[in-house]
Amino acid sequence: MPVSALRRTVLPLLLWPVFAAAQIPGLTPKAAPAAEPASAAPETIAIAAIPQRIERDQRLLQDIIERSAAVGTQAARRDELATIRRNADTLIRKTSPGNLRALPISGLVALERHLLFLDRELAAWQDDLQAAAKPLSEDAAQLAQMREVWLRTRGGSGELLVPAMQRRIDDLLTQFGQGERAVSAPLSQLLDAGYEAGVLQNRVARGLRDVRGRIASIDRGLWQFDAEPLHAALAEPSAGAAAGDALGNGLKAELAFMQEYDRVTRGRTNAFLALCLLLLPLFLWLSRQAKRVLAESSPLADYRKTLTRPVSAWLLLSILGLLLLQIDGPALRLQLLLIVAWLPVMRLQPKRLLDHVGHWMYLTAVFFLVNLFGQAVSNQPLTFRLVLLVNDALMLGALAWLLYRTVQRLRTQPSRLLQGMRAMAALGVGVMALAIAANLAGNVTLAAMLTDATLNSAYLGLFLFAVGTVVRAFTRLLLRSAMERLKSHTQHAGGLVPVVSQLFNLALVLSWLFGTLDGFRLLRPLLEWVKTLSAFAVGYGSLSVTLGGIVLFGVSVYLSFWLARTLRGVLSEDILPNMALPRGVANSVSSLSYYALLILGLLLALAAAGFHISQLAIVLGALSVGIGLGLQDVVKNFVSGLILMVERPVQPGDIAEVSGTIGKVREIGMRATTLTTFEGADVIVPNGMLLSEKMVNWTLSSDKRRIDIPVGAAYGSDPKTVLEILEAVAARTPGITRNPAPTVVFSGFGQSALEFSVRAWTDNYDDAVFVRSAMAVAIHDALREAGIEIPFPQRDLHIRSIDSAILERLTRGEQS
Repeated sequence: MPVSALRRTVLPLLLWPVFAAAQIPGLTPKAAPAAEPASAAPETIAIAAIPQRIERDQRLLQDIIERSAAVGTQAARRDELATIRRNADTLIRKTSPGNLRALPISGLVALERHLLFLDRELAAWQDDLQAAAKPLSEDAAQLAQMREVWLRTRGGSGELLVPAMQRRIDDLLTQFGQGERAVSAPLSQLLDAGYEAGVLQNRVARGLRDVRGRIASIDRGLWQFDAEPLHAALAEPSAGAAAGDALGNGLKAELAFMQEYDRVTRGRTNAFLALCLLLLPLFLWLSRQAKRVLAESSPLADYRKTLTRPVSAWLLLSILGLLLLQIDGPALRLQLLLIVAWLPVMRLQPKRLLDHVGHWMYLTAVFFLVNLFGQAVSNQPLTFRLVLLVNDALMLGALAWLLYRTVQRLRTQPSRLLQGMRAMAALGVGVMALAIAANLAGNVTLAAMLTDATLNSAYLGLFLFAVGTVVRAFTRLLLRSAMERLKSHTQHAGGLVPVVSQLFNLALVLSWLFGTLDGFRLLRPLLEWVKTLSAFAVGYGSLSVTLGGIVLFGVSVYLSFWLARTLRGVLSEDILPNMALPRGVANSVSSLSYYALLILGLLLALAAAGFHISQLAIVLGALSVGIGLGLQDVVKNFVSGLILMVERPVQPGDIAEVSGTIGKVREIGMRATTLTTFEGADVIVPNGMLLSEKMVNWTLSSDKRRIDIPVGAAYGSDPKTVLEILEAVAARTPGITRNPAPTVVFSGFGQSALEFSVRAWTDNYDDAVFVRSAMAVAIHDALREAGIEIPFPQRDLHIRSIDSAILERLTRGEQS
């Protein structure tokens, strides 16, 4: 066959797997590292290099065939897709309009969770499919490139090649065909499976959209009557087998969901359970340590009950971990876990809550049992309504009694906890009264929703309150020594303890609020409203800013400043000073960390507001004009601040003198440095001035300061005696160092006195003024005791001529 005909026939067959693989979403073929880029591929292979290239390409071809055979086993992947398809088909049939209208709100929520899980499972399966198809597409591209090179070589050098070499090339081209078929078969299977998964995912998404639409319709129609008034129903009772069938079908669906969920998440669930078992001895050991600590006077006395019940605490935290681990799992599983947690929740409630509330919280078990009984008889509408009415009446009585008890206690011992309980109890009384009225009037859906939401909200609050108590108790026990040290010896890190505690409490409150709003069917409309409001855009020309972006920008900037300020305080005052670092490194590291975190926070805030970080080049280009025209000094001071932090010629606490101003360096900022003078004034010095002008740092290398005191003695005094006196005074003056020792020198003959100089050193620059004053007073006293006069300035007056009358009067001693 001619070479040109061979190219037209074979090349499309070789390249179609590459084009087909490109249809898989997210899959972009890329040449293997061993292959040369297509743009750099040679037109032909040199004749001398053909034998070596044949051997190399045969090895590569064999590797490709082996990899294709390994990937070609698709049985397990197809079995998994078949299982997902069966589950999806079952669920999608339930999303028909007739079936959706027959499902209660709890069944719709369970169906939504199952569909979401299937959607995530399909997405994970497709990611695995793409990972398997990617090397096949790369191998197909490499084979096509290699075959093209050999075809060009065979056609361009055919007459120059010896017959043996031609046969080797023909055999190699035949092997290329085998390799292409080996790659094409599994790649085709992957493409077909990916197409099936894509179609199935679209069906799941469509069913999910229908379910959410039905839930939204029920939420909008909660205030519509769905049954006759209770008195009319009592007069003409009717059966409800359909409701019983719906309950049974819902239970079967939940059990099927649990089996499917456990099949997928069994590995991580088993690992978590094993970790929980390993933590049980730790809780037992901590409980023994707590008993020893509680025997003494300890701030942990408020957590005595929690710390002495380690099994309940361990079980509660394990259930919390399972809830978080399976938050996207079956709703029935989550409800069962909360029911199992009832006993440890009640055992771990703090004493102060029991004192305020009493033992009414134990009635939640009764309410739960009555509610479960009502769901079991939901196939009988009248019986269900009567059970619901009884449960509502019991809950109304309990909440009314709690409200009365709380109001009475507030009169004698007002507290924020009691005020919150009073508000919640009053709200609960109102909700239960509304549920009873709705049941009597014929709005059974609203009554059942209010009952379930109130009960679940109260129990969720108790559950989270117990979790918070356990976490705080065992955290304080583990970190009691460190927390006491932080509070007593640090400034910023000690303040982190209440901040972290407040953030933890906020997380618990938000979790309770999230669950409560969801139970009362308010979360979905609220999220939709927030989404719509945040998408509201204000635009001017090409500039468009959304309300949500503005809020996110403000929150991000606030959090950035708070985190940067807290981090700088902790680093500069609590962590870095306790490390063996060169002088000034702690301040530089803390300051640079502060500004780096601010810049990072600003970038994140801009990204949260919808501003693309890649567009910063445009902004910086516009700012460069302003910088060149009017911000030169600002930029110079900013760069000078960076240099000061890196070179560290001056640090906070140093005594520095700049342009005749002397003071203590209080803060080194990115633009200016603040000096506090000894008169108490704050002087702002631009950083550029510290580098461009002469700066005197009195405490750069040490805090020592030399004290010079000039002393004059009257002529006629013995210089040796004066030297001895001055040396003795300097040696015994407090604050004067012994190394270097003070020195006294006879500096010269003055006009009125013999001049001496006392030179001594003090270790503390701040005390130099007081030490100098004390030594001067001591010198004065010592010279006076020794009878050595400190003379006044003396002048000799030589008169060359004088009036005779004045001379006569001076002779007589008269005054003018």
